[in-house]
Amino acid sequence: MDKISFSDIFKSDFLDNFNNSIALDDVITTMLVALLFSFIVYYVYKFTCDNVIYSKKFNVTMALMTMVTAAVVMSMQANVVVSLGMVGALSIVRFRTAIKEPKDLLFLFWSISNGIIIGAGVYSIVFVLAIILTIALLVFERLPGNKIPYLLVATLDNLDAEEKITKVLKENKIKYRVKSKNVSSSSTDVIYELSNNKIEGLIKDISANEGIRSLNLITQEGECQF
Repeated sequence: MDKISFSDIFKSDFLDNFNNSIALDDVITTMLVALLFSFIVYYVYKFTCDNVIYSKKFNVTMALMTMVTAAVVMSMQANVVVSLGMVGALSIVRFRTAIKEPKDLLFLFWSISNGIIIGAGVYSIVFVLAIILTIALLVFERLPGNKIPYLLVATLDNLDAEEKITKVLKENKIKYRVKSKNVSSSSTDVIYELSNNKIEGLIKDISANEGIRSLNLITQEGECQF
Protein backbone atom coordinates (compact mmCIF):
# COMPACT_ATOMS: atom_id res chain seq x y z
CA MET A 1 0.00 0.00 0.00
CA ASP A 2 1.35 3.41 -0.97
CA LYS A 3 1.81 5.88 1.80
CA ILE A 4 0.23 9.32 1.53
CA SER A 5 2.62 12.14 2.25
CA PHE A 6 1.71 15.59 3.49
CA SER A 7 2.40 17.05 0.06
CA ASP A 8 -0.20 14.74 -1.52
CA ILE A 9 -2.89 16.66 0.33
CA PHE A 10 -2.18 19.76 -1.74
CA LYS A 11 -2.26 18.09 -5.13
CA SER A 12 -4.58 19.50 -7.74
CA ASP A 13 -7.29 16.89 -7.17
CA PHE A 14 -7.56 17.90 -3.54
CA LEU A 15 -7.55 21.62 -4.27
CA ASP A 16 -10.19 21.24 -6.98
CA ASN A 17 -12.67 20.09 -4.33
CA PHE A 18 -12.31 23.46 -2.61
CA ASN A 19 -12.57 25.62 -5.69
CA ASN A 20 -16.32 25.38 -6.00
CA SER A 21 -18.22 28.52 -6.87
CA ILE A 22 -21.18 29.47 -4.71
CA ALA A 23 -24.42 30.28 -6.46
CA LEU A 24 -25.59 33.86 -6.17
CA ASP A 25 -28.97 32.71 -4.86
CA ASP A 26 -27.28 30.87 -2.00
CA VAL A 27 -25.19 33.92 -1.16
CA ILE A 28 -28.22 36.20 -1.09
CA THR A 29 -30.24 33.74 0.99
CA THR A 30 -27.43 33.34 3.51
CA MET A 31 -26.88 37.08 3.82
CA LEU A 32 -30.62 37.73 4.30
CA VAL A 33 -30.81 35.09 7.03
CA ALA A 34 -27.72 36.60 8.67
CA LEU A 35 -29.32 40.06 8.47
CA LEU A 36 -32.49 38.74 10.09
CA PHE A 37 -30.60 37.30 13.03
CA SER A 38 -28.51 40.46 13.26
CA PHE A 39 -31.76 42.33 13.97
CA ILE A 40 -32.69 39.70 16.56
CA VAL A 41 -29.36 40.11 18.39
CA TYR A 42 -29.70 43.90 18.17
CA TYR A 43 -33.17 44.10 19.70
CA VAL A 44 -32.57 41.42 22.35
CA TYR A 45 -29.44 43.25 23.50
CA LYS A 46 -31.26 46.60 23.51
CA PHE A 47 -34.18 45.17 25.49
CA THR A 48 -32.06 43.34 28.09
CA CYS A 49 -29.23 45.89 28.38
CA ASP A 50 -28.83 47.18 31.94
CA ASN A 51 -25.54 49.03 31.48
CA VAL A 52 -25.22 52.51 32.91
CA ILE A 53 -24.58 53.86 29.40
CA TYR A 54 -26.17 52.17 26.37
CA SER A 55 -24.02 52.38 23.21
CA LYS A 56 -25.96 52.08 19.97
CA LYS A 57 -22.72 51.97 17.95
CA PHE A 58 -21.51 48.98 19.94
CA ASN A 59 -24.85 47.23 19.50
CA VAL A 60 -24.94 47.81 15.73
CA THR A 61 -21.32 46.68 15.30
CA MET A 62 -21.88 43.57 17.38
CA ALA A 63 -25.08 42.62 15.53
CA LEU A 64 -23.58 43.06 12.06
CA MET A 65 -20.70 40.75 12.98
CA THR A 66 -23.13 37.92 12.16
CA MET A 67 -23.16 38.92 8.48
CA VAL A 68 -19.39 39.36 8.27
CA THR A 69 -18.74 36.00 9.93
CA ALA A 70 -21.25 34.25 7.67
CA ALA A 71 -19.52 35.68 4.57
CA VAL A 72 -16.12 34.53 5.84
CA VAL A 73 -17.38 30.99 6.53
CA MET A 74 -18.93 30.72 3.06
CA SER A 75 -15.68 31.87 1.46
CA MET A 76 -13.66 29.36 3.46
CA GLN A 77 -15.95 26.56 2.33
CA ALA A 78 -15.56 27.51 -1.31
CA ASN A 79 -11.81 28.07 -1.60
CA VAL A 80 -8.93 26.50 0.33
CA VAL A 81 -6.66 29.46 -0.45
CA VAL A 82 -9.13 31.85 1.16
CA SER A 83 -9.47 29.43 4.05
CA LEU A 84 -5.74 29.36 4.73
CA GLY A 85 -5.49 33.11 4.23
CA MET A 86 -8.23 33.82 6.77
CA VAL A 87 -6.57 31.53 9.32
CA GLY A 88 -3.33 33.43 8.89
CA ALA A 89 -5.02 36.83 9.02
CA LEU A 90 -7.01 36.06 12.14
CA SER A 91 -3.88 34.76 13.89
CA ILE A 92 -2.20 38.13 13.34
CA VAL A 93 -5.06 40.48 14.17
CA ARG A 94 -5.35 41.48 17.83
CA PHE A 95 -8.50 43.09 19.19
CA ARG A 96 -7.66 45.30 22.16
CA THR A 97 -11.05 46.86 22.88
CA ALA A 98 -11.87 46.26 26.55
CA ILE A 99 -15.23 44.61 27.23
CA LYS A 100 -16.33 45.85 30.64
CA GLU A 101 -19.66 44.06 30.98
CA PRO A 102 -19.74 40.23 31.13
CA LYS A 103 -23.10 40.15 29.33
CA ASP A 104 -21.53 41.93 26.34
CA LEU A 105 -19.19 38.96 25.91
CA LEU A 106 -22.20 36.65 25.69
CA PHE A 107 -23.78 38.74 22.92
CA LEU A 108 -20.49 39.02 21.03
CA PHE A 109 -20.04 35.25 21.10
CA TRP A 110 -23.69 34.77 20.15
CA SER A 111 -23.35 37.07 17.13
CA ILE A 112 -20.16 35.36 15.93
CA SER A 113 -21.67 31.89 16.50
CA ASN A 114 -24.72 32.90 14.46
CA GLY A 115 -22.45 33.84 11.57
CA ILE A 116 -20.55 30.55 11.72
CA ILE A 117 -23.71 28.45 11.86
CA ILE A 118 -25.51 30.43 9.15
CA GLY A 119 -22.44 30.37 6.91
CA ALA A 120 -22.41 26.59 7.28
CA GLY A 121 -26.05 26.49 6.17
CA VAL A 122 -27.47 24.98 9.38
CA TYR A 123 -30.35 27.42 9.83
CA SER A 124 -32.37 25.25 12.22
CA ILE A 125 -29.69 25.40 14.92
CA VAL A 126 -29.39 29.19 14.87
CA PHE A 127 -33.19 29.52 14.97
CA VAL A 128 -33.56 27.24 18.01
CA LEU A 129 -30.58 28.92 19.69
CA ALA A 130 -32.18 32.36 19.29
CA ILE A 131 -35.44 31.23 20.88
CA ILE A 132 -33.89 29.37 23.82
CA LEU A 133 -31.24 32.01 24.54
CA THR A 134 -33.77 34.85 24.44
CA ILE A 135 -36.07 33.03 26.86
CA ALA A 136 -33.13 32.19 29.14
CA LEU A 137 -31.99 35.83 29.22
CA LEU A 138 -35.48 37.06 30.13
CA VAL A 139 -35.85 34.43 32.86
CA PHE A 140 -32.43 35.03 34.43
CA GLU A 141 -32.98 38.80 34.39
CA ARG A 142 -36.07 38.33 36.57
CA LEU A 143 -34.53 35.91 39.08
CA PRO A 144 -34.15 37.53 42.51
CA GLY A 145 -30.63 38.47 43.47
CA ASN A 146 -28.88 39.87 46.50
CA LYS A 147 -29.57 43.43 47.53
CA ILE A 148 -27.75 46.31 45.84
CA PRO A 149 -25.05 47.54 48.25
CA TYR A 150 -24.36 51.06 49.41
CA LEU A 151 -21.07 52.57 50.49
CA LEU A 152 -21.19 54.79 53.57
CA VAL A 153 -18.13 57.06 53.72
CA ALA A 154 -17.76 58.63 57.17
CA THR A 155 -15.22 61.19 58.39
CA LEU A 156 -15.01 61.07 62.19
CA ASP A 157 -13.28 63.06 64.90
CA ASN A 158 -12.30 59.98 66.90
CA LEU A 159 -12.82 56.26 67.27
CA ASP A 160 -15.70 56.78 69.73
CA ALA A 161 -17.80 58.12 66.86
CA GLU A 162 -17.20 54.87 64.99
CA GLU A 163 -18.78 52.94 67.83
CA LYS A 164 -21.81 55.23 67.62
CA ILE A 165 -22.22 54.48 63.90
CA THR A 166 -21.96 50.77 64.58
CA LYS A 167 -24.63 51.07 67.27
CA VAL A 168 -27.03 52.85 64.89
CA LEU A 169 -26.48 50.18 62.20
CA LYS A 170 -27.18 47.38 64.65
CA GLU A 171 -30.29 49.11 66.03
CA ASN A 172 -31.69 49.44 62.49
CA LYS A 173 -30.73 45.82 61.74
CA ILE A 174 -28.66 46.85 58.71
CA LYS A 175 -26.04 44.36 57.63
CA TYR A 176 -22.68 46.01 57.18
CA ARG A 177 -19.02 45.36 56.64
CA VAL A 178 -16.05 47.67 57.12
CA LYS A 179 -14.22 47.88 53.79
CA SER A 180 -11.61 50.49 54.67
CA LYS A 181 -10.38 52.46 57.69
CA ASN A 182 -7.85 55.28 57.67
CA VAL A 183 -6.81 56.66 61.05
CA SER A 184 -4.81 59.91 61.41
CA SER A 185 -4.02 62.26 64.28
CA SER A 186 -6.83 64.63 63.33
CA SER A 187 -9.59 62.37 61.97
CA THR A 188 -10.70 58.85 61.12
CA ASP A 189 -12.10 57.85 57.71
CA VAL A 190 -14.21 54.69 57.57
CA ILE A 191 -15.96 53.11 54.58
CA TYR A 192 -18.87 50.73 55.30
CA GLU A 193 -20.59 48.43 52.82
CA LEU A 194 -24.30 48.28 53.63
CA SER A 195 -27.24 46.28 52.37
CA ASN A 196 -30.09 48.40 51.04
CA ASN A 197 -32.83 47.34 53.42
CA LYS A 198 -34.08 50.07 55.80
CA ILE A 199 -31.59 52.55 54.38
CA GLU A 200 -34.04 55.45 54.50
CA GLY A 201 -33.31 57.94 57.25
CA LEU A 202 -29.95 56.34 58.02
CA ILE A 203 -27.94 59.52 57.39
CA LYS A 204 -30.21 61.51 59.71
CA ASP A 205 -29.92 58.95 62.54
CA ILE A 206 -26.14 58.73 62.29
CA SER A 207 -25.48 62.46 61.90
CA ALA A 208 -27.40 63.13 65.14
CA ASN A 209 -24.41 61.77 67.04
CA GLU A 210 -21.45 63.92 68.04
CA GLY A 211 -17.99 63.47 66.59
CA ILE A 212 -19.13 62.95 62.98
CA ARG A 213 -17.76 65.49 60.50
CA SER A 214 -19.29 64.29 57.24
CA LEU A 215 -21.23 61.38 55.74
CA ASN A 216 -21.57 60.28 52.13
CA LEU A 217 -23.91 57.51 50.94
CA ILE A 218 -22.93 56.08 47.55
CA THR A 219 -24.61 53.41 45.44
CA GLN A 220 -22.17 50.70 44.44
CA GLU A 221 -22.22 48.53 41.34
CA GLY A 222 -22.86 44.83 41.86
CA GLU A 223 -24.60 42.94 44.65
CA CYS A 224 -24.00 42.30 48.31
CA GLN A 225 -22.14 39.18 49.38
CA PHE A 226 -23.93 39.04 52.75
